[in-house]
Amino acid sequence: MRFRTLVSNPNLLLRVVQSIDKLAKGAILKLTPDKLHIIVITDMDSGLQLWSDVTVAALFADYRIESVHNNEIYLEFSIDNLQRALKSAQGALRTTLKLTKKQGLPLLSLIIQNQSSTGREMTLCQDVPVRVLSPLQMEAIREPLVPDSQVHIMMPPLNSVRSVAERMKSMGDRVAISANKQGEVTIRVANDLVEITTFFRGLENLAYDSTQEPSASSTPDRGPGEFYTAVVDMKNFLRFLQSYHVAPKNIVCCIIEQHAVVFYVYIGSTGYAGGVGALNEQTCGSLTYFIPVRQV
Repeated sequence: MRFRTLVSNPNLLLRVVQSIDKLAKGAILKLTPDKLHIIVITDMDSGLQLWSDVTVAALFADYRIESVHNNEIYLEFSIDNLQRALKSAQGALRTTLKLTKKQGLPLLSLIIQNQSSTGREMTLCQDVPVRVLSPLQMEAIREPLVPDSQVHIMMPPLNSVRSVAERMKSMGDRVAISANKQGEVTIRVANDLVEITTFFRGLENLAYDSTQEPSASSTPDRGPGEFYTAVVDMKNFLRFLQSYHVAPKNIVCCIIEQHAVVFYVYIGSTGYAGGVGALNEQTCGSLTYFIPVRQV
């Protein structure tokens, strides 16, 4: 098993890791010949899952990976440890990432080369302990199978949504997210004393290709002005909003009533032009958040 690469875009890699920082303490890194995948499965109380992928070309150069398992490597790591190591690489002249062992323990090592104020070259090594997972262990980790979405809509700018959610978070533990097929989204929170609803209009409903998402069932359609609603934990909604770190240009919200809200956060998009399939073609990666519904 071998892995070694130059990190050509340490800033993007750091921003992806920062996006998952609030989700859990640990995550799974899946390295393949074409993509880097990060998977976060939170505890049963939260239920939130994140499945992300970024193309190798967007992050690395001189990328080399070898294993007997289709040249794929699976590693469990501490999010905080990797984040600290990547912060050290910001602005470096050259950063190498490799899988190695020290005293028999597997490590992801970042070799960071920089220059001092006097012009001397300095080398810093940051080691991130990892646990190597077998293909059998990875077989048990599956992306959620969700029913067809009743509505799929482009989200408003994330900073606007974050501002609303930050004001609402002290008012309730649940947040109701609603959308229709006329470009409207509402975010509502309520308690015994007050109910607050924020409206976003003029959004774009996608020309959705249902083959892009696994289907377990379907539900009868409604009129275009009727809303579909999912109530989720406010904490989970705020965790999704940490995706602002990757500066996404496009976020798609899919509501599956009585089941989940799924957010597709597209990294490096050049713009929307015709459905989820087109969005996939215009990006270097995506973060997919699966947030289960809660009873009011």
